[in-house]
Amino acid sequence: MSGTLHLPPGWGRSGFVVVIPARNEARRLPRALAALARDGVAGDVLVAANGCEDATAAIARAYPGLPVAVLEGDPAPGGVGEVRRAAMAAAMKAAPAAGILATTDADCVVAPGWGAATVRALRLAEVACGRVVPDPGEFAALPATVRRHGALEDEVAALAAELERLEDPVPHDPLPRHGQTPGASLAFRRGAYLRAGGFEAIPCHEDRRIVGRIEAAGGRVARPWDLAVVASCRLTGRAPGGMADTIAARTADPLLVGEIARLGDERARLRAAIAAHRARRQPPPGRVPSAGNAASAPGRALR
Repeated sequence: MSGTLHLPPGWGRSGFVVVIPARNEARRLPRALAALARDGVAGDVLVAANGCEDATAAIARAYPGLPVAVLEGDPAPGGVGEVRRAAMAAAMKAAPAAGILATTDADCVVAPGWGAATVRALRLAEVACGRVVPDPGEFAALPATVRRHGALEDEVAALAAELERLEDPVPHDPLPRHGQTPGASLAFRRGAYLRAGGFEAIPCHEDRRIVGRIEAAGGRVARPWDLAVVASCRLTGRAPGGMADTIAARTADPLLVGEIARLGDERARLRAAIAAHRARRQPPPGRVPSAGNAASAPGRALR
């Protein structure tokens, strides 16, 4: 994606940049920007208006109370991956001292404390992945089987992430944690992003692929539970293969009931495995853990 960059005076001084790919998001973008403004930690935002035919770019340029840069160009043939890549490149050039490079989506609202949770995670990690929480009102309007499947899928992913860390604790990614890797909430130390080669110019899964490359190279990735965004549950999205396409496909999937049963079985297996692991770490009856074996105390991994 190439285009024209509009930079407001003083943009790029905070050290924490957030890029937002946007295509015809005039209705939802103001909520995304308002949440970042309330958060107050991420001081500089760049909206990449990708071939917009509505007022997305104008809304971003005129947004009060938050420095918003706007990269405006024709539709990117490489899809959202190309847009994120171009936005990150523009942000790094305009803010050479920025140490934190983050991204979210125009139809997402960062949860309270998002910026602070990102900064905390990046003290020990090189990448901070947030979790996506569906918009409650829009989620409630989905068919019951889709809601049941979504809730079970999220619970199974959370249990799997908990079991993984119980079995292999690391200081940079402690419990409570999740197992998601969404472009809706990703933040990098600048050096880690550059070493990984940046986002690929591909229509979808650019988020998982860059984090996968960093993990494969031994990079430290954190997925803290308190790092979250609220995402729309719309059925017509902007990125092929994204969340909207996934939800839409599930509304018409005749096999979803069987998948719900499978997820229920997997949830039971994971719960049993977590309970067994915690039982093995319990001290014998009547024994109080000493300072020397305090790591075996119940709930220690959650502190």
